[in-house]
Amino acid sequence: MLKKIIIAISLLLVLGIGLSFTPPFAQLRNFALWGKHSIHDYKTHPTRLVASGNTPQFWQLDSNYNKGVIPDSLMKIIDSNDTHAFLVFQDGKLLYEKYWDGYTPKTLSGSFSAAKSMISLLIGIALEEGKIKSLDEPVGNYVPHFKTSGLEKVRIKDLLTMSSGTNYNEFDLGYFSMNALGYYGDDEAYMIDKMKYKEPAGTRWEYRSGDTQVLGFIVEKAFGDNISNLVSERFMKPMGAEADALWLLDGDKKHEKSFCCFNGVARDYARFGQLVLNNGKWGDQQIVSENYVQAATSPATYLKDTYENNNPVDFYGYQYWIFNHKGLKVAEQNGLFGQYVFIIKDKNAVVVRLGESKVIKPIHHFQPENFSYIDAALSVLK
Repeated sequence: MLKKIIIAISLLLVLGIGLSFTPPFAQLRNFALWGKHSIHDYKTHPTRLVASGNTPQFWQLDSNYNKGVIPDSLMKIIDSNDTHAFLVFQDGKLLYEKYWDGYTPKTLSGSFSAAKSMISLLIGIALEEGKIKSLDEPVGNYVPHFKTSGLEKVRIKDLLTMSSGTNYNEFDLGYFSMNALGYYGDDEAYMIDKMKYKEPAGTRWEYRSGDTQVLGFIVEKAFGDNISNLVSERFMKPMGAEADALWLLDGDKKHEKSFCCFNGVARDYARFGQLVLNNGKWGDQQIVSENYVQAATSPATYLKDTYENNNPVDFYGYQYWIFNHKGLKVAEQNGLFGQYVFIIKDKNAVVVRLGESKVIKPIHHFQPENFSYIDAALSVLK
């Protein structure tokens, strides 16, 4: 009897291990291997190099570099939120820079969803170069799954504005959810194939990381290259990034997790903000068209907000967040646990904050700390 029990247990173990290498269960194996998600996942997850090139353009220091003093009340908030890096740039110069907990200008840190905005900029380049015909083009022209399942009418624009109308549920945190498949699974294509029709596209805003993953597939198809190479060639090298970055891949290293997962240094995050501040231009090179940048950082007010009584969307454009604070319009890259790149045009300023904040109840979709960081930046801006 004991021998039979041992054999049965052994067979179950073999079966379990075998199942963990199949798409429906791979996320369980990878979760066990990689652990709970954090801004340091580049140390454990598969990655691809996002090369900076060998011609860094170091930020010029402002004449008042680190002379400004952030009030104690605001610094207390910054400290209590487990901030690792806080940088303020104005007029293209580094004005203020502070690091905590062993972080330095050379420390990589994960973006989470702040990377979504980078995917948007790649869509803008593809549009300008004719690699995609129009933002009204059907997604099915690039991603076969969207030719079926009632998704035939979903446009690229609907993905950009988080209005695909699919069943992707950002708040389903179960082990077999699309979120789990996307972050811990072996193949992003398998996750995308789980997306089904729920409601007409282009009508209601609902935050879906799956929409950005599909955008990543469109970018791969349009350019015939992977996301890491494209970000390197189109942004990092021409903008003179100071350090190589890494992008997390799915378990089988087939695709970048384009809905998140760029890992770079704080000063290089700022370059993406400066590019938008400059209306898509870096030096003499127009990297992204000005028209696209303006559209990306303008709210899609024709959409209804799923979470707030179907009110018009006044806070989201093409994978960029938008809010007003003290009379200033702020466009923002925004990632889980407080990975922020703020673009403040009225001050000709960019602000970067990286860290590990706790997620709390938002105010009109924004974590309250957003406003504290802007206030801290304003205290040192000219």
